[in-house]
Amino acid sequence: MREPGSPWVASAATNAAVVGEVAVHALALEIVAVNPGAKVAVAPHLITRAERLHDNVKTIQDLGAKDPGFRRSDAAQAPWIPQPSS
Repeated sequence: MREPGSPWVASAATNAAVVGEVAVHALALEIVAVNPGAKVAVAPHLITRAERLHDNVKTIQDLGAKDPGFRRSDAAQAPWIPQPSS
């Protein structure tokens, strides 16, 4: 997406670390007999070439720093489940 002349204009992605975190949260909810739902979905984020070039995003860590929503999900949450640090 960052290469000169790249045809990519935009893409949608989820953060694999967040997907794993949500899976663990859903399991924790199941263990305490709280139904997280039949399907637990992590919403994808729109990633545009223009924004990534403007923000100089080169890595997943860069993307998370520039787009905090990419670092977390509201899926499978409960008040007693710790939130990740910023």
